[in-house]
Amino acid sequence: MPMTDEQWIAFARDLQHALARVAPEWTDANVHDPGTTVLEVISYALSDLQSRSGALDDPARGLARTVAERASVLAAPAESHENDECGPGLQRVNYTHGMLLGVEDFNAEQEYVRNRLKRRNRLLHGTGIASGLGVTVEHDSAGSRITISPGLALDSAGNEISVDQPIELALQTQGTALLVLLRYAERPCRLSPAVGTSIGDSLHGSQSAQPTRIVETCSVALAEEPAADSVAIARLRRVRGRWRVDAQFAARRLGKD
Repeated sequence: MPMTDEQWIAFARDLQHALARVAPEWTDANVHDPGTTVLEVISYALSDLQSRSGALDDPARGLARTVAERASVLAAPAESHENDECGPGLQRVNYTHGMLLGVEDFNAEQEYVRNRLKRRNRLLHGTGIASGLGVTVEHDSAGSRITISPGLALDSAGNEISVDQPIELALQTQGTALLVLLRYAERPCRLSPAVGTSIGDSLHGSQSAQPTRIVETCSVALAEEPAADSVAIARLRRVRGRWRVDAQFAARRLGKD
């Protein structure tokens, strides 16, 4: 007995849910998906039958017409829906029952929270030092270096630049004045094997290691001029051949202005 459209839809839905459990990396958006494979098999079978269409009886011809009609519906251009395009503004994931979630959805959820936080930091607090980040200069037989104490700063994009432990940086022997610039940075870590995403990787069972965590950290640079993506936390001057922290430089401290 042939299946009704409702039965086919229910069957496809159950199959999607089962695949999501056993193969979470599978989606139905590329040429290697089961739906596309079924269409290719049907196309091959129809091409083979076309050469001997005279051998088909009336019920088979009726079935062929039904396949052709449904194929024409699938081949028709997709209708455009204005609501499919998101307008300006922050976007968050709208979770629904039976929804298949992928990497893009989880990234979108993270970006929504991170962008809200950066917007609040940028508009309510601005750019500057929130706490700590004192800079000292030390000299010894190995040369001169600066030490930055732990603290927190916000850059012009609203990123939180956190220094969790003291940072040391060697000083150059040339120059007369330098700014100590703190910049937001990210460092991937904790590698874990990931199942290959290409058809070749799947066939050969190959795996590659991918980072499963991202550390929000910072980088330090010494420069003569400020940078748009950095926060200047101190200025150094070379006095009588030795670097010193310029007491005349006032780094902006949030909540103090």
